[in-house]
Amino acid sequence: MLRWLLLRGCWMLVTLLGVTFVTFAVLDLAPVDRAQVEAVRRQQAGDFADAAARDQAIVRLRLHYGMLDEATLEPAPLWTRYGRWLANAATLRFAGPREDDGAFWRRLGEAAPVSALLGLLALCVALLAGVALGAWTGMQAGSRRDFVVSQGLFLLAGVPEFLLAMFLLLALGGGGLGWFPSNGLRSHGAEHWTAFAQIVDFAWHLVLPVLVLASGPTVLVARFLRDSVARTADTAFAANLHALGIEPATVRWRLLRNGGAPLATLAGSLLPMLVGGSIVVENLFSLDGLGHLAFRAVQEQDQAMVMAIVVLGSVATLVALTVSDLMHRLVDPRVRLQA
Repeated sequence: MLRWLLLRGCWMLVTLLGVTFVTFAVLDLAPVDRAQVEAVRRQQAGDFADAAARDQAIVRLRLHYGMLDEATLEPAPLWTRYGRWLANAATLRFAGPREDDGAFWRRLGEAAPVSALLGLLALCVALLAGVALGAWTGMQAGSRRDFVVSQGLFLLAGVPEFLLAMFLLLALGGGGLGWFPSNGLRSHGAEHWTAFAQIVDFAWHLVLPVLVLASGPTVLVARFLRDSVARTADTAFAANLHALGIEPATVRWRLLRNGGAPLATLAGSLLPMLVGGSIVVENLFSLDGLGHLAFRAVQEQDQAMVMAIVVLGSVATLVALTVSDLMHRLVDPRVRLQA
């Protein structure tokens, strides 16, 4: 186990380096000069007296970003700039030139709990609903009920998250029946309500975003478990249980337990779906989470914030995959971990 953890840790580090380098290179290839973008912002704010002062500021910004070599003022190679960023990232200094590290981490600290709460609730909904649907259809594989539910899940899997979110907003949100709030996490004036009323209002605001975010993972879990349980029900193991005259409820539990063991591994792979979906959900429902922060960072060419969010998302995904492998080993002792 210790050897496996050490090897997995090494592979996680290599993967993280690869992901950050590719992201850094893609951002570097973007046809946008970050120094000029920042200079334009400052010029609009009246920070420059003339064009010469603006040009000097652009050179200083390029030096600050590491885009120029300090000795020759020539463009620095990509490897050199990435190495500088990596050295700063190793000491958790991600902030760009417009803010200090304290303000930078405060912005991340305000957005991270929103995304974490959405992801956790969506994961719980996906596992509960997916396991229930998958187990029910798997034990009735080939029946009319299985066909209807499976086709419904297939149709849901083909609906993009943004389209599902727009439909729910128009049907159940402010644009339709008005049953659920269409944006934010609290109603106007809710700070003056009782504590219980604020909790209910907060939960009511989360219903639609969580449903949209959980839709894809729910389909994946349900389809995976349905096929696994159906295969287990056709094995000699299931036939022996029926031949021994074991009660149907016990047989169903045994089938679910054996067919659902690999679900522990699948749970970790759901995180990338939630991370990607959070960008769509948080922007459509006006939620100030990491997804919304990442979208704004791309719009504003804030490379420092984009890189920090990529690092956080990559670390969370790699850790989740490792934990899911360990859970699979705990659920099924026959599994042997291999890095």
